[in-house]
Amino acid sequence: MLRAIRIANFAIIDELALEFAPGLNVLTGETGAGKSVIMQALGLLCGTRGSADLIRTGAEEAEIEAVFELSAETQAAVDALGIPAGDELSVRRLISRSGKGRIHLNGSLTTLGVLAQLGLRLLHIYGQHEYALLLHSDAHLELLDDFGRLGGPRAEFAAAYNHLTAVHHNLLALTRGGQAARERAELLRFQIAELEAAAPLADEETHLQQEREVLRHAEQLSAACSAGEAALYSGDEAAGGVVARVLSQLRELARIAPELGEIAALLEAAHTQLDEAALQLRCYAGRISHDPERLAAVDERLALLRRLGRKHNCRADDLAAQLAALHAELAQLTAAGTDLESAQQAVTDAACAAWQAARGLSAARRAAAAELARRMQAELPSLGMEGARFTTAFACELGKGEPAAADPFVLGEARLSERGADRVEFHLNANPGEELRPLAKIASGGELSRIMLALKVLTAGAGEVDTLIFDEVDTGIGGSVAEAVGRRLRALARARQILCITHLPQIAVHADHHFAVEKRVRKGRAVTGAKSLSSDERVAELSRMLGGTLAGREAERYARRLVQEAQKGSGA
Repeated sequence: MLRAIRIANFAIIDELALEFAPGLNVLTGETGAGKSVIMQALGLLCGTRGSADLIRTGAEEAEIEAVFELSAETQAAVDALGIPAGDELSVRRLISRSGKGRIHLNGSLTTLGVLAQLGLRLLHIYGQHEYALLLHSDAHLELLDDFGRLGGPRAEFAAAYNHLTAVHHNLLALTRGGQAARERAELLRFQIAELEAAAPLADEETHLQQEREVLRHAEQLSAACSAGEAALYSGDEAAGGVVARVLSQLRELARIAPELGEIAALLEAAHTQLDEAALQLRCYAGRISHDPERLAAVDERLALLRRLGRKHNCRADDLAAQLAALHAELAQLTAAGTDLESAQQAVTDAACAAWQAARGLSAARRAAAAELARRMQAELPSLGMEGARFTTAFACELGKGEPAAADPFVLGEARLSERGADRVEFHLNANPGEELRPLAKIASGGELSRIMLALKVLTAGAGEVDTLIFDEVDTGIGGSVAEAVGRRLRALARARQILCITHLPQIAVHADHHFAVEKRVRKGRAVTGAKSLSSDERVAELSRMLGGTLAGREAERYARRLVQEAQKGSGA
């Protein structure tokens, strides 16, 4: 989640600082006030390229700094990139006129490539470019897979596809005379030697990370165990002693009142459990290691495993499996040698497995497409698209035959790629009585933005990005449709942090946090500023936004009514 951003000497911004919060954060302001400049700055935090043209006149460098609060999933992704971070990450980017920009993550220098990878997990900006992606069917498959949460079937297919690619590569190498196969074997031997020197274990990174946490907090754990053991057993007023005394008294009194014997039995069981708990605490405390050298060794080992994971393009926990796969491929190359027939059989077997996995993935996608159509049918009317129909068209069926030996990646009209064998396209009927047609042929800009919003609402829990930013989501809409879009943005903000730039009061009124962006002239120069609005300031800003259709007190009264209705609708 984006907690704060500071922008200095960037375009028409002298210095600007904003603090954001969970929920729906809305930025409004007059055209040309500088909202798009803020979007540019956020884009640079995602790894887009900067240029000296963005630096404010008279300054030598522009600076953009943001603080992100990391979810557990994002923190794991940050750790995988080898970036030191806890639950908070500071991103600082400097753009210099000399062209030597700098990027800092929690104070450590990094590269634009790392920032771009990280940006995919921190935030995603939806502007006209993103909405235009809906016009390209290639993007539809990713959106469908996100909705269906098809990471598992995709990973299963990817493994089969990668194996087919590897054995097919081996076959081609053998066909070309074996030179490429020998070079591949040499590379495999080098990679195997490198991994064997490290001797990774299955899930070793996970276990080491757990051990690292214990080592880092050894004193805290030891103190807690000792205090707990003393409170239960060895302390002056230990619970075990108190229970023992009460138990002794009850046993004596049970001769007078036998029903107290049942209570004594309960206390006896409790006393036994207290003693056992105290013993376990002593044993655990005895196993706790206060060993800085071991902590350093664990950190060094984690760094090695993560470096090897990046080098071999796999998770550090999977290095042992990667080593086994390399051994298997090398064994296959060695056994095959120049045995073309053996290599051809390997391709045939791998192709059968890959096509079987592709059929499974395709079946899962078709089930997801049916559910997506049903959910979109219910969602689109709330965005002012009553009577609209949405479906996913598949280009071809996957037959049950076997692929040709000449090209194992082709079966009938279908062709395997790293994403499977499906080619899909979203179709829409925006008006009752019309035929379903591809989005690219019929959807307007306003419809595209609403369809993208609907898809984001439906996939709110499936993606990996903590913060979504909507720019120009109000293109081509107004009135009741804008009100509907505002409600859906608020609904989406229950699952993710949302930032939205809008010109429409019907959307802005649904904000949990409202910011106004304004441009002023200071010492003869334009300067953009922004601030979080109080309740009264918010009404004034909404009144300004209504000024085109209403005037003065009438606009203010209507703005207050909009706020009250939005709060009532949100349950606030």
